[in-house]
Amino acid sequence: MIDYASTVTVAAYLGERLRQAGVSHLFGVPGDFNLNLLDGLAEVPGLRWTGSPNELGAGYAADAYARTRGLAALITTYGVGELSAINAVAGSAAEDAPVLHIVGSPRTGTVAAGALVHHTLADGDFGHFHRAYAEISVTTEVLTADRAGEQIDAVIVAARRERKPAYLSVPQDLALHHIPAAPLREPLKITSDPIAVRGFSAAVRELLTRAERPVLVVGQLAARYRLGERIAGLGLPMVTQLAAKGVIDEGTPGYLGDYAGTMLDPVPAAAVDAADVVLHLGSVQTAELTGFFSARPIDDRTVWTSATVSGVGEQRFEDVLFPDAVEAVAAALGASPAATVGASPAATVGASPTASAPHSGPDDDELTQAGLWRALQEWLPEHTALIADTGTAYWGALSLRLPAGTTFVGQPIWNSIGWALPAVLGQGLAEPDRRPVLMIGDGAAQMTIQELGTIAAAGLRPVILLLNNRGYTIERALQSPQAVYNDVTPWNWRALVAGLTGPETDYHHAATPTELDKALRGAGDHPDRLAFIEVQLDAYDTPPLLRRLAERATAAAKGAS
Repeated sequence: MIDYASTVTVAAYLGERLRQAGVSHLFGVPGDFNLNLLDGLAEVPGLRWTGSPNELGAGYAADAYARTRGLAALITTYGVGELSAINAVAGSAAEDAPVLHIVGSPRTGTVAAGALVHHTLADGDFGHFHRAYAEISVTTEVLTADRAGEQIDAVIVAARRERKPAYLSVPQDLALHHIPAAPLREPLKITSDPIAVRGFSAAVRELLTRAERPVLVVGQLAARYRLGERIAGLGLPMVTQLAAKGVIDEGTPGYLGDYAGTMLDPVPAAAVDAADVVLHLGSVQTAELTGFFSARPIDDRTVWTSATVSGVGEQRFEDVLFPDAVEAVAAALGASPAATVGASPAATVGASPTASAPHSGPDDDELTQAGLWRALQEWLPEHTALIADTGTAYWGALSLRLPAGTTFVGQPIWNSIGWALPAVLGQGLAEPDRRPVLMIGDGAAQMTIQELGTIAAAGLRPVILLLNNRGYTIERALQSPQAVYNDVTPWNWRALVAGLTGPETDYHHAATPTELDKALRGAGDHPDRLAFIEVQLDAYDTPPLLRRLAERATAAAKGAS
């Protein structure tokens, strides 16, 4: 128990604040500058250390954890460690994942003296890496003895509020420094400006007064805040951006499908184009998410929301947190005729997404992309977490109609290959009752396969489908398919998996539809075992949606030149 009238170490204060925010796992790699910090955090009840083979994998795991828990803690050492993680943290910034990156740094006296110590550029400037992180963090702090508690509170509030990474440097000599415990008595609160919320709701209500065909466009912030069910209950026709696939149960009445302008199914695109008011709930207008900017643009008939700012057309309402913005929209609908539009023609345009047609060829055919996704559609259980890496894995998985209670986890903005394998670790620890199902290419897996050992050691039992197409098939689809740089070195995956995970893993090789069906059934029948299925595919076979993406990307590149 904490004696609030006394003092605690900086590490204990930080650990308690993390615990209060829902964090129970710490990701990272130890180094001499963060050992005092790690020793102090080890004394905090309810926090579990999960060490990774490298900082990049730890950062990817923290990213996935943050998406579900609302905050994650990544701990690295100064210089070499924090720079190894910077790609992962940049991805968290792009994907709205609130990761608190905690860096153990040299002693305050060492920094003040400009000493030429290890893990530095040997120039006496200890601010290089802090400045680098300022570019991708919502806020940064280097702890001082007199303000440590205040600084810790500030970075945690900022990360949770903005749904972005924050950076905290903890000098080696301050980790076990004592500070007052009294502030820990009250958990940190994050609130909106109530006047701004009311103003936003009134503006939405006014816009909807004459609306006959409003449509919701649901984006990734709805996933970060776990608000899919609440948004579905608003009763309007709705579409989801690719970054929000699975946020809305795909069997929900009025759900029209995934929306990326004219690049996807024409039914959602037609509904959005025909709408007289479009309500964007947490959407992001990037190239891939808008079908290379073929989606309807934001205009004066648009409601838009972000993590902390919302608006109607050019009207802006600052300090409106996303959950409060959703409630403001709900309140506006309650006072508007638009609240009854669930029965309007827009809500029933077209049919809901359907599963692929059944396999009709011989059972000993070579497995194709079409056959792979058909088999997955038939097998995928309810209440799982489908995690898809950048490439054919992601663009194929988008074709699936997700079973009830299944979440979809991808990285469609940052697109860093290899992210998804460590993401299994973060997702699995964040939601231990939801079995992860991973789709990842062989080239991507070669980036981060070490994390498979961490996954097994953590007691997780995912189903991993490795799509072995002998290289970077997504790059082949974009340009120079025969180029040698798109090949990867072939690996013995069976031996590698055995070496990383031991005898508790079931390895399967699937080169035909029959072999894949058998492997999937085996994985489903043994949820207590890690299943690794190597799926053999042609190097040039791609899902239809990826071909469409490649065509759009090529056209966009030519148009920009």
